[in-house]
Amino acid sequence: MGDLGKDFRRRLLLVEDEQLTRNLIASFLEHSGFHVASCGSASEAATLAHSFDPDVLVVDISLGAGPTGIDLIHALRNSYPHLAFVVLSNYVALPDSIRDLQKIAYLGKRDISHPEMLVQAIEEVLRDVDPSETFPIAQHNELTSLTRQQREVLALIASGLSNQEIAKRRGTTLQSTEQLIGRIYKSLKLKRNVATSLRVQATMLYTSITGLQGIDE
Repeated sequence: MGDLGKDFRRRLLLVEDEQLTRNLIASFLEHSGFHVASCGSASEAATLAHSFDPDVLVVDISLGAGPTGIDLIHALRNSYPHLAFVVLSNYVALPDSIRDLQKIAYLGKRDISHPEMLVQAIEEVLRDVDPSETFPIAQHNELTSLTRQQREVLALIASGLSNQEIAKRRGTTLQSTEQLIGRIYKSLKLKRNVATSLRVQATMLYTSITGLQGIDE
């Protein structure tokens, strides 16, 4: 009799700073049979984990100002050794600091062709099945420090498009495009020098890693 009314669903903590995205994912996972608690920051998640005691953490890497999703994983994995992790992000690969952790899967947000892929990844890490065969983690290189949006713009740079042409193709302002390109150069740790411009350095790096000569027109 003591178990009547007790919730035996697996407990999932979702951490996503974009509220609309968080609400949509939480609703889908609830309908998929999980007991979901959600929040928008790493600090909130650390507090919520203490009372909620989740079985799995689904977390974005970028959580706005403050600690990242990677910081949160490191903070929780020692206190909750049973906890499984699914990283859901626009970044193209897991940072080196968590690549070798057990019970962790990585999904690029734009690589999810249907929501059931997220449920599959969660089920695999909960069963302690190595998810790398189903959801392979990209090998780390200089480009994996970039978001997918930044990689797309870098491909346009490598194809020879000007900043103005990139802005037009993406439907953004020239100023926002130039700011984004500046962040790409910074993420790639490119340095100005007399011999080679930052644009040429970025193009050479992109083509050397991908083997591609820009993109098709």
